[in-house]
Amino acid sequence: MAGAADAQAPSPISRPGERAFIDAQITMGVHYPPISNATFVSMPVARIRKGAVLPSRAVIGKLGMDRMLSLRQFDFAIGTRTIQYPVVGLMRCSNFSDTGAFVKVIASKTALRADVKAGTAVHTGGYIIESRRDIAARQTIPSVRVIFAEKYFIFSIEEAPANAMKPPTAPQPVLAIAQEQSSVRDREIALEAWRLSNASVREGILQPSAPQGAPGTP
Repeated sequence: MAGAADAQAPSPISRPGERAFIDAQITMGVHYPPISNATFVSMPVARIRKGAVLPSRAVIGKLGMDRMLSLRQFDFAIGTRTIQYPVVGLMRCSNFSDTGAFVKVIASKTALRADVKAGTAVHTGGYIIESRRDIAARQTIPSVRVIFAEKYFIFSIEEAPANAMKPPTAPQPVLAIAQEQSSVRDREIALEAWRLSNASVREGILQPSAPQGAPGTP
């Protein structure tokens, strides 16, 4: 399911503080079709074919390009709010020094084929499905498909509420779907990409004049 997505011909447009925001392009190396099996169905919000070129905005940090976000966005309803989310993103994660590759993030819609209770981990059909709240069958969940090294994860955009009785921890998705053969390290990388993608929306990188609130916080 993984494929190439590459930056092309960036040009500087601004340099606030230590970061530069530049015009760029993402070229899709493969087509990402829906994923459907006995436990869930998940499909990208946009039909983007192999070879498609998406105008994008890139963030350049101290180490080089950190993120690329397609200017094309999708309106997701999360709780009582609507957020605009890039349909494709490339994230520089902690595996970049080893692989030289960005992690792909594809905005998607996901629905389970059976009810899932909060705090459960369901092993079925080669996948692990974990939920931090009750999710009803056929409920549409705004999500992303995180792809790297021929592995993929599906995470809800919505972030689980922090537990006031425990020390602060890194944000976690309400819904997580992983291939059973994925390692703990694979999951760490995928969650890095998910957090960076959500942070991009919070920071208003695509809409600097109108920053969004935290994804998934009603």
